[in-house]
Amino acid sequence: MEREIDKVRFKTVEGERQDHDVTVFSLSTCAFCRRAIEFLKTSGVQFRYAHLDLIDVDTKRAVKRELSERFDNIVVFPILVVDDQKAFSGFTESVWARALDLV
Repeated sequence: MEREIDKVRFKTVEGERQDHDVTVFSLSTCAFCRRAIEFLKTSGVQFRYAHLDLIDVDTKRAVKRELSERFDNIVVFPILVVDDQKAFSGFTESVWARALDLV
């Protein structure tokens, strides 16, 4: 069964650090999301991202529901998903750095 998340068109940012499969769900108008994406870029992390506010409303709701059901405490953007196993809500540089083995 195809997940709604699999229907989302992601943009990929190339990077030399490819230790993890990294996905970011963000909002195009979110300052914290922009900081998080810039952090990943400057850290050399390869990742993919999607701005959920730029996709159709039904898909956005379904994706948010899937993330909420799969991962606890996913309520704040940006959302970092590492190796399709762990998710982190909101951007705290030290948390993301530890999650991605950057420290």
